[in-house]
Formats: sequence, C-alpha cells, structure tokens
Amino acid sequence: MEIKLNKEKSTNIVGLMLASKGRSSKGDLAREIGIKETTFRAALSNESLRLKDFLQVAETLGFEIVAKQKEE
Repeated sequence: MEIKLNKEKSTNIVGLMLASKGRSSKGDLAREIGIKETTFRAALSNESLRLKDFLQVAETLGFEIVAKQKEE
C-alpha cells in the first residue's frame, strides 16, 4: 500500500496505516511506541506529531517512509 503524504493530515495518515493492518486503536499504538495516549492524540489533532514519532509509527505498522525528488 502506498500513501502519499502531500497535504494530508497526520491523523488521517495514521488512521490509514492502522486500517491497512486491521487495527483502529490510536491509544494502543501510542502505548506501543512509548507515548502517552493523550499526548499522541493531541499531537495528531494539532498537526504537531514529531518526525521521529511519525517514523516510529510507520515502523511499528510495517511501513517505510521514503523522500523522493519530484519529477519536473
């Protein structure tokens, strides 16, 4: 599955990644990556999820993040 990040909200991206794995609980995911659930949910709501946390989410759910130069 490929998800284009572009201007999509982080909460939607995390939701898509969870759904692709048959999961739905952001709280469980937060605990798995070692973040308090309230902190994780607030970061998603405020669009302030740290890159290192986003990368940990992706890794935990079996995704890799790739930066690719745009074609002109």
